[in-house]
Amino acid sequence: MKLVFFMILFSGCSFFTGIKESPKTAKGSRYFLSFNESEWVQKNDQRSDFIFENKKDGRILLSNSFCDEFQGSSLEQIGLKTFSGIKEFKVILSNYESFHDRESFRLDASGLMDGVRVTFKLLNTRRDNCYFDFLSINPEGTNIQTNDFEKFLNSVIFK
Repeated sequence: MKLVFFMILFSGCSFFTGIKESPKTAKGSRYFLSFNESEWVQKNDQRSDFIFENKKDGRILLSNSFCDEFQGSSLEQIGLKTFSGIKEFKVILSNYESFHDRESFRLDASGLMDGVRVTFKLLNTRRDNCYFDFLSINPEGTNIQTNDFEKFLNSVIFK
């Protein structure tokens, strides 16, 4: 799916780091996901820690982590910068909240990605000198289940 490839490229902060060497991930060593919903298939890709695609409608859930990166900017700045390449980007909701007893930033937005109108849900946080982002990407017209993103977030286990 062309849309999936583009989403993975811009996801997390790897799109704007300019780093030639891949940042160190926290996958496996500092966190993992226990997400196991029947309509979601886990995909493997080196550019993201975890990627799940909905078999029915192509929605995407993904997670990235970057250790020793992005410690100097606010979570809001990093979250907004993640979407810098999205056309007609519009914030629907943004606020700080707690996630696993840490400060996190939540952002709901919409925009055009590869000519397709999509909605996004992002939650990012920091823990043990690592930056984490969790993202839901929903093409327009899909039956968006807001609880899928919450189930995804609830499946995060920090070590």
